[in-house]
Amino acid sequence: MGKSNLSEKNNLKQELCEKFGVQDLGIDDNNIMRSLMAWYPNKKFYQIKSAKSGKNIIALYPENTFVPVYSHDEWNSDDYILPYLNIDFSKSFFEQFHELQKIAPVIALLSNMQENAEFCQDSEGLKNCYTVFDSLNCRDVHYSVRIYNSNSCVDVYWVMDSELLYDCVYMFSCYNTKYSFHCKQVSDSCFLYDCRNTQNSFMCFGLRNQKFCVYNKQYTKSEYENFINNIDFTNYEEIMKYKKYFLEEIISKNRQNVNSLDNCEDSEGAYIKNCSKVSKAYESFNLKDSYNVFQCGSGRDILHAFMCNDRVELCFQSSATGIDVYNTRNCVFTWHSSDMQYCYLCINCHSCFGCVGLKRKSYCIFNKQFTKEEYFEKCDQLIVHMKRTEEYDKFFPINLSPFKYEDTIAYDFFDLSKANTFYKEYELLKNSGHEINENSIQICQISTKNFKFIEPELKFYKKHKIPLPKIDFAMRYKQRMEMMY
Repeated sequence: MGKSNLSEKNNLKQELCEKFGVQDLGIDDNNIMRSLMAWYPNKKFYQIKSAKSGKNIIALYPENTFVPVYSHDEWNSDDYILPYLNIDFSKSFFEQFHELQKIAPVIALLSNMQENAEFCQDSEGLKNCYTVFDSLNCRDVHYSVRIYNSNSCVDVYWVMDSELLYDCVYMFSCYNTKYSFHCKQVSDSCFLYDCRNTQNSFMCFGLRNQKFCVYNKQYTKSEYENFINNIDFTNYEEIMKYKKYFLEEIISKNRQNVNSLDNCEDSEGAYIKNCSKVSKAYESFNLKDSYNVFQCGSGRDILHAFMCNDRVELCFQSSATGIDVYNTRNCVFTWHSSDMQYCYLCINCHSCFGCVGLKRKSYCIFNKQFTKEEYFEKCDQLIVHMKRTEEYDKFFPINLSPFKYEDTIAYDFFDLSKANTFYKEYELLKNSGHEINENSIQICQISTKNFKFIEPELKFYKKHKIPLPKIDFAMRYKQRMEMMY
């Protein structure tokens, strides 16, 4: 486990540039990441009309988007003719790609193998889930982002192999835990930070292989149970005061003592696990030979990527591209595919360039089918044209993203006010005495936007003695992100 110096960073970047055959365009790494993240909506759904049937559908795209949006079933059917464009060398590539965007159907929500999980995006293998983003193989999960192989969780961010978590961040193999951060193999606990193999503990930091601890002091089992039984976990004001103490006295005062690299070699970044020779890596795991990556996992030979996960190899400057992909360049939401360039929302494809909304296709340019020989000849011509217009190897301009910028994760990290959302909520404690009607529309006390509780969510709160939230999902998500940095 170690940190690379500046020359090693630059060497890794140069090695990857040579591997991909690209020139360093001199664009700041953060600006590249901002462009990638501007294609990933992470907090809001819209009710719009299907461009195919005119029926009301739930989508990530706002009503005035410039792309035709189909429902999940409509997009996956074979009863429509996919539009295409002929290559026009009198126009720039990005100009032609935008023309294709305006006519090629996209799916309202990108998901696969779902059951009762309509309000979920960038997900596969979910059952009984609601408002979940970036998720694999989960059941009974609500209002959560980046959760894998987990069950019965609400309001969590980056959780793996866990069950019965609430308001938790960066948790691995945990059970029945609330209000905790950066823990592994903890259970039946509350307000833990950087704890490992810990059970039945409250408001602790840095515990290893312990149980029945309160404020890092050892209790007997009966003493611990008496302490816990005297806390009213359903009391909103009381929990808010504990959360304030947790943030100020547990996390803030101990953050410098926590190593956010776990089982890493020749690597640097934050919140990375099981990585070898990676640099500028954040919230990533199981990576090798990768540079400037954020929220990526299970891959190798990756340069400039956001949210590229699960069997990813040779991935250059792409966003939300993964689940068994090989040799993808400048792609967005491209899954189970190989040898793809400048493609958006292409599934089970190979050898395509500048395409939108393809399924099970190969040798296509701007969605037009070519023979294998024609494809490679046209690709060479198009790349020469893009180099002449100084477009090749540059990522899509932000204005080509079909999503509202403020709905994307780029807005959260690069533009949103740095004012602490928790303290905004805490300041409202004086108004917290009003009784909430769980069956009515709620008004977020920070954003003033409306939200409502769903039945499984209410059952979870009641069963686990959790006070009803008084702020909406977007604000709760922002609080969890603020905790990490």
